[in-house]
Amino acid sequence: MAKTGFKLPGFTSYVERVKNVTAQEAAELIVAELQEDGPAWTGEFRNNWVIVTGTGKRIPATKESSYTKLQRQTPTAEPIKKISAPKLKGKGNNGYTIGNVMRYRDIALDLDPGGVRTAGANRNTAPEDWYINFVQGGKMRQILEAATLKAAKDPTIRGFKGGSRATRF
Repeated sequence: MAKTGFKLPGFTSYVERVKNVTAQEAAELIVAELQEDGPAWTGEFRNNWVIVTGTGKRIPATKESSYTKLQRQTPTAEPIKKISAPKLKGKGNNGYTIGNVMRYRDIALDLDPGGVRTAGANRNTAPEDWYINFVQGGKMRQILEAATLKAAKDPTIRGFKGGSRATRF
């Protein structure tokens, strides 16, 4: 019986590398947009997003606010901190989980129906339901497309080199 197809030595490793770089780019771009779109009264919430390897991981809300009630009334917003994703290594690593570690995150994300995010119109630093709109409103898709394009231009993954001269392109 004749065999069909052909082998491209190293191609599977190359595809895994592309997948890992694309996932890392997407995670970092998503967090940057969450920081930009979300509430930033003190800057504390936007700087406490985390990216962990593995999908569906639980990210506990472990951090209390470091600001007193008086400090929160007239804050100076912390500058945005770049959040980096750890590198995915090896085959079969299945992406990232993104979350925020602040204890008041459900209120800041407008996910707590009884929670009040603001005490006055001037303190509302993000539109109502900003997080739900972020996830469901098409922005996530735009970020994934941008991450794919950015990863495609990454010189560390461009130019697949197969194992033999006949398979190099």
